[in-house]
Amino acid sequence: MTQATTGPQPSQREIDYQKRFRDRFVSETPGWYRGEMHLAFTLFVTLGTALWCWSSIENATAWEWGLIVPIFLFGNWCEWAGHRWLLHHPVKGLEAIYYRHAGVHHQFFTNHDLSYKGQKQWRALLFPPFAPIAFLLAAAPAALVMWAVWSSNAGLIVMLTMAGYFVMYEGLHTSAHLVSPRWAWLKYVPLINTVRFMHITHHDLGYMQTRNFNLTFPICDALFGTSDINRGLIGTLFNGENRKYLRSDLERATPPQDVGQAVDAT
Repeated sequence: MTQATTGPQPSQREIDYQKRFRDRFVSETPGWYRGEMHLAFTLFVTLGTALWCWSSIENATAWEWGLIVPIFLFGNWCEWAGHRWLLHHPVKGLEAIYYRHAGVHHQFFTNHDLSYKGQKQWRALLFPPFAPIAFLLAAAPAALVMWAVWSSNAGLIVMLTMAGYFVMYEGLHTSAHLVSPRWAWLKYVPLINTVRFMHITHHDLGYMQTRNFNLTFPICDALFGTSDINRGLIGTLFNGENRKYLRSDLERATPPQDVGQAVDAT
């Protein structure tokens, strides 16, 4: 069983461990895997759903379109809560999700190196192919309820918003891992620069279970006190790479030792 390294000089030991983990993960990636196909499937499912919903909406009212706001905010909470409690804590019956995220993604990408190279490494970056399907199936009951109690447009707008949210999630998360000089301009883009800045802390093995669980916009992190930036909601959203407001009272926790099982479990 492989395990996250802790102890004296954790930074260098984590760097060495990350390199070994990356080499092993890539070497064990099946020969048939293609990152381009992985991404294409994700976009086909999510954008296909969004486009179908969009094309099916007829003469929607302003009130119906207004559903986008509460659904977006609910999606932000689901992102935060699911990331905090399912992806970073083993829940009975859902352990594979925890091992895949905390044990693969967070071992492959750490605050020492968030970069990725080559299509085989996309397997560690993107959600597994079943994730967009599961996400949309989870949203379907709410959409059906809105369809039944309000209108078909309302139900379609719910699904459209949630499908769009998943695409946004993958896009913003990927942007946080674009760290080569060619992507340096992203640090000047409002909101996106904050997402990228906060994601570095989240990938510190000592903070991954306690800080920065929003991978889109850190709304719930700011509201529920899990942000490493201490300046309120608006200030957090537009913080960018400003280090002035970083909390100084945070303590690194020992990384969970069971996450190393992930390579053998996936």
